[in-house]
Amino acid sequence: MNILSKMERKFGKYAIRNLPLIMILLEAVGYTLGVVAPNILNYVCFNPIAICSGQVWRLITWVLVPPSSLSIFTVITLFFYYWIARTLASTWGDFYFNIYVLGGIVITDIGMMIAYPILNSMTTASSAMSIMLMPMYVNLYYIQTSILLAFAFTYPNAQVLLYFFIPIKMSWLGIFEGIMLAYDFIRVNMLTPRLVILLAILNLVLYFLMTKDLRRFHPKEFARRANYRKATGQGGSFFDRFNAAGGGRNQGTRSSGGGQNPGPKSYTKIYPNGARHKCTICGRTELDGDRLEFRFCSKCEGDHEYCQDHLFTHQHIRNGVPGGPD
Repeated sequence: MNILSKMERKFGKYAIRNLPLIMILLEAVGYTLGVVAPNILNYVCFNPIAICSGQVWRLITWVLVPPSSLSIFTVITLFFYYWIARTLASTWGDFYFNIYVLGGIVITDIGMMIAYPILNSMTTASSAMSIMLMPMYVNLYYIQTSILLAFAFTYPNAQVLLYFFIPIKMSWLGIFEGIMLAYDFIRVNMLTPRLVILLAILNLVLYFLMTKDLRRFHPKEFARRANYRKATGQGGSFFDRFNAAGGGRNQGTRSSGGGQNPGPKSYTKIYPNGARHKCTICGRTELDGDRLEFRFCSKCEGDHEYCQDHLFTHQHIRNGVPGGPD
């Protein structure tokens, strides 16, 4: 069990629910302020000089700063980012998505506050300009881009309609975004935008290393998950099942409560609180939420059941221990 799994068992109940919606609402507030009261943004943006003078709220309120001007394409982009963020939150679980997004904000704060005294000590025109650009470049744009890259890593074969009419695979969209990040990094010959890009990528790399999710992208893992869905009657792609469930977790195939499609194993154990299903990792049961789903893992030895947040992220139990020898 990795450190994030242990943290989830202790602090998972404190995770912010509906964080994707909150992010979009905050950006909507920022765009509104930019139109009706732009001067207010000067008091919430990331300004290291003001932060060092005691205005510590800027370490958080910079998420209100809009990354671009408001247009119809901005609205479409916000809806797209909300959709992929909501999908990731549903797939990973609220706690892991909180760690990813809030971790990106914290890493950005730390990185920029470390860069400020270094730039300030250089006393050059370029370093002074880099400090002046911080309020402009420190916003949610590159964190949202890293969310898109994480989505492309998780669902590379998914096809989406870009701007509602251009069909494109997420793998290609992820490659395009990666190229654009590299282009932005090379094109802008200033430290601040380059550092913001590097910090967003660092957050992405650290997250997948901490969760060991890189192993999920091995072709054998995709084949194993496809075979498991076929064996348990969960046909179709993730997006077919996601949309069929009304945008939420797949309720039509859950084994808790209704007992539909229970899979190849049967489970008759009754826990002290009356629950019939319990996740081996986080300990949640169907009594903890009516949208929770539980499945057995065909790779684990014995009857080990997992919720939808840990079915594809746990270490397989062999010889009685997680990650034990075959």
